[in-house]
Amino acid sequence: MQPTPCPPGPACGRAALDALGQEVGRALPPPVDGLGESLVRRALREKPGDEAEEDRLVVRFGTEWRTFIRRQNPDRLAALDELIDARIEHRALARFYRRVRHAAVAVTVAGFAIAQFGIDRLPIVRQIWRLLRGDLR
Repeated sequence: MQPTPCPPGPACGRAALDALGQEVGRALPPPVDGLGESLVRRALREKPGDEAEEDRLVVRFGTEWRTFIRRQNPDRLAALDELIDARIEHRALARFYRRVRHAAVAVTVAGFAIAQFGIDRLPIVRQIWRLLRGDLR
């Protein structure tokens, strides 16, 4: 009996990618010591063969990220901090201006609605209008 062929589609593509990933993993094994892993072991005073009771979370960066991290110096990190702070400030100002714009639209729409409905028909609007004109009777 022949196995049924996989129909073209996402499931077949996923199986092919999984198989490709496994073969690449066998051909190019990850490095034995991840970036900073020996420093973590030294900080925890563990021997390389010992495993901690709890699960260990060590990030293994690719070669591009490792070279990027190695290129960093205090000046570049300070510039990166300034860039991040500027971005945070930009987002805060954008949120503030968005709220001001929404309030302006709401006030404008409410003003046109009151003008269309008639200013003398609502007593509270009449009182506010007199207050704004300075006509306190």
